[in-house]
Amino acid sequence: MIARKSTKELLAESLKELSRIKTVDKITVKELTKNCGLTPPTFYNNFHDKYDLMAWIYNRKIDASIKNFGCGDSLEDVICKWLEIILEDEDFYINLLKNAVGQNSFRYTTNDHAIALLEDWIKARHNLRELTPEIIFCIKFFMRAVSEFVSDWALDKWDCSPREMAKFFVGAMPAPLKPLLLQI
Repeated sequence: MIARKSTKELLAESLKELSRIKTVDKITVKELTKNCGLTPPTFYNNFHDKYDLMAWIYNRKIDASIKNFGCGDSLEDVICKWLEIILEDEDFYINLLKNAVGQNSFRYTTNDHAIALLEDWIKARHNLRELTPEIIFCIKFFMRAVSEFVSDWALDKWDCSPREMAKFFVGAMPAPLKPLLLQI
């Protein structure tokens, strides 16, 4: 059976298609919706703004990549998958990294999502109700650094594979996180 696309998927495809001909900061919600036969109110029933849509495109893929974390996949594997997502649609993600800036930008919203994923994973995996302020700080510190270096890696076209980058990130992890994320 052919699966129907959800409204969110249609909007995501529209954004990706339009991003091939213009920078994402120049794409309007009106253009997005017209391109896929929807209306602006339909867009706003699904997303707060176009930055929310941009983050949704990436975040649903990283959500899927974390499912096997600790059950066969190491943190290095998970980070490697996150980087491979960017390479799979490199032109689109470079457009997002270059042209979707500011407080609600692609980088910030996806980074906040990754932080929440790791916090939730640590709590569930280690049966913790709350994380200490030190652990919360370390997660945010680590993931903000990862975000900045991923951006540099993608935009500056570093000659470094996703696996090599993932190894660097794991090696640079703050010590308080290592027993929570590496010794699984």
